[in-house]
Amino acid sequence: MIARPVVPLMARLMLAALVALVVLVGAGAGFAQIPPEQQQVQEKLEGQRAIVDGVEAALGRDGLRSIDLDDLRARLDPVRADLATGVAALDPLLANLNHRVKEIGPKPADDAPAESASITAERDALSARAAELDAVLKQAKLLKVRADQLSDRITSRRRALFTDQLLARSYSVLDPSLWLAAAAAVPIELRGINYLLSDWAAYANARMQPIGQIAIGFGSMLIVGLIFFARSVLARPIRRAELGVDGAPISRLRACSLSALVAILRMAAGPLAATAVLALLNGFDLLPLRVNEIAQGLLLAISIVAIGVGLLDGALAPREPQRRVVPLSNEIAGLIFRFASIGLWILAVAVTLGAFHRALVVPVPLSVATSAAMSLCLVLVASRSMRALNALSGDGDEDVADAKAGAAKEATISTADAGEAPSTSVLNWIKFPFWILNLTVVGALVIGYVSFASFLSSRALIAVVMAGTLYLVVALINSLFIDALATGPRARHAAKLIGVRPASLELLAVLTAGLLKAVAIIGIVILTVGTFGTSTSDLADIASRVTLGFTIGNSTVAIGDILSALLFLAVGIVIARAIQRWFAVAILPKTAFDQGLQNSIATIIGYIGSITVIAMAMGQLGLNLENIALVAGALSVGIGFGLQSIVSNFVSGLILLAERPIRVGDTIAVKGEEGYVRRISVRATEIETFDRAAVLIPNSDLITGMVKNFTHANTTGRVIVAVNVAYDTDADEVRDILIGCACDHPQVLRSPPPRVFLMAFGDSYLKFELRCVVANVDYALTVKSDLHFAVLDRLKTAKIGIPYTPWSIYRGGRIGEEPAAGDDGA
Repeated sequence: MIARPVVPLMARLMLAALVALVVLVGAGAGFAQIPPEQQQVQEKLEGQRAIVDGVEAALGRDGLRSIDLDDLRARLDPVRADLATGVAALDPLLANLNHRVKEIGPKPADDAPAESASITAERDALSARAAELDAVLKQAKLLKVRADQLSDRITSRRRALFTDQLLARSYSVLDPSLWLAAAAAVPIELRGINYLLSDWAAYANARMQPIGQIAIGFGSMLIVGLIFFARSVLARPIRRAELGVDGAPISRLRACSLSALVAILRMAAGPLAATAVLALLNGFDLLPLRVNEIAQGLLLAISIVAIGVGLLDGALAPREPQRRVVPLSNEIAGLIFRFASIGLWILAVAVTLGAFHRALVVPVPLSVATSAAMSLCLVLVASRSMRALNALSGDGDEDVADAKAGAAKEATISTADAGEAPSTSVLNWIKFPFWILNLTVVGALVIGYVSFASFLSSRALIAVVMAGTLYLVVALINSLFIDALATGPRARHAAKLIGVRPASLELLAVLTAGLLKAVAIIGIVILTVGTFGTSTSDLADIASRVTLGFTIGNSTVAIGDILSALLFLAVGIVIARAIQRWFAVAILPKTAFDQGLQNSIATIIGYIGSITVIAMAMGQLGLNLENIALVAGALSVGIGFGLQSIVSNFVSGLILLAERPIRVGDTIAVKGEEGYVRRISVRATEIETFDRAAVLIPNSDLITGMVKNFTHANTTGRVIVAVNVAYDTDADEVRDILIGCACDHPQVLRSPPPRVFLMAFGDSYLKFELRCVVANVDYALTVKSDLHFAVLDRLKTAKIGIPYTPWSIYRGGRIGEEPAAGDDGA
């Protein structure tokens, strides 16, 4: 009896479950298929995880070389890129699903009305889909974090390896055993070269008959000859263009373009010929492994000489002064070119010998001696060049200066820009750092850090070449975008062609030139500091390892960190000021802003740049917000006692820049001083009086005190001319004369019109005042003087007298006596 209702109840429950399942399947049919992005990430995860595990295991081994680290990075970088792409693709999908779940809302409470079964089914399906996608996304992000950490470990390992090699202490150049061991190793290397040539001959004979090898040799010489012949043919039009039309000076743009073409031709020929010959020999498999390694070293040496000499020839033009872009005399340009070329040849020889040493596995003393000899030769060449430059610039003794006077005069005439004297100021300020660098190299050689000395000497030579290159690139950018496009004779035509105003075109050209120059500077710095497998962070790591540190409380501050922060601060402030000046001089004048607003914008840019640089410099020292808050709390005590006026002036300066009650160029009167506002700085405002004297007014006085601004709203100003006439004069006639004088003056405005007022009845005169408004208050005194002259002339013409009080001149007699005849008693 009791079991009967069980069957219908179970049937009903099963039917409800079946209906819910059907609804769930129908609602989730759209979500059953996995998106292709998720499927691609899932398919790649296992393979990517295997690669990351392999790289991590390989990175844990000792003795890894730079080439091994390059191989690990080459395996890891594609995985990082794929993971970043997958994460970027899955993030929007997950956000979309979560947003849809949020729009449906949470499940209703137990005591709330029941919701539709379809809504419940859709929420569950979306939640399940989001959970599945979130799991895949988290796995991809976790694997990407591991890959990024491994990449950082590879970078740190490379820096440590480079630093260890650079700071490895070997032999001192004063140690005789170094040179004795190197001399003893020379015969060993010569025998190795003999064996290498024999092996090469056997290797080549096994792959090609001698007649074929001779043909390959002739083909190589033909390739080299054709490349250099093509360079000669292409250089002829350049040489003709350098002469100009009838010997006339060429334009700056043409000079820069010709210099760039000369540099490209001289740079490309040698490396292109060497690469073509090497490709030909490798194409016929005539180079064994060790010979190919030496050939790569020769290719690098040829590239160093060709590229370096080409860049120097393009920038200095020692034999073609008409296209020289660097403002140096013929003697100085030729001297720098000659000594820098010698340094490049020395570096190329060292690179070639290094290639032989590595291929033949010579004893270590011979490699050390080669690097030491290269460093010593570069130091000697650099010292000799600086002494010669010092003599040419006239900084030597008086006899040398007198002997070079005629040469300097001739060099002045032969400068690239006519009438421009050779610039030696840049050469003067690099002398002290240069000698410090030379002494550092010599000191490193003496104490045994040969690798560090060779690094510094070779990098200094590269810096000289890159400095000339940077000057050439910057000059080419300026001549193309500023001289030719922005301000040249075709600027208006170009502006009309692209449909903009000439001022807008000039602004666009200046911005583009600034951006390109910034990119050029960054690229040159990277090429100078970051070549040969190193980077700027490597040098910072070296500096931090060779410097000591000290502890303050629980924090350790390294001297290298302080020096790097100070250097960063100095360079950052210079860059911030340069950007501020660039905006103030090149950008803002091209806009429609008035002078006061331009000054405010430039000043605020300077403040922002300086504050940003200071904050970043503090970050270099490891200071966080808590440390800065402590420092600010300590400073607040000092501000409360003795720095109120400084802070008040600073805040007042900010108010002046923001509110702009006083702008640059306004005519103001404050504290008895009257003049033009020339500059609004942090502490004070500079006013130039009408006597051309500079007066500094604290900013707080301009905010809290009374200031008369004659040109705040506009430049108009009122002029009052007072005139006294006799009682028997026709007042209407006087009024007409005064108004006529005002209306005839070009500076007097017609609206509001000039007015004449009878101000007072004097003892013997009628007092009139002419009041009028001038267009520019700066000319108020001139207009008032002109009106005085005009009124005087017209009153005389109308025979209207001006009453005056007679005076008697006391000449020392008794008061009351009549003056003697002939005395001047007015």
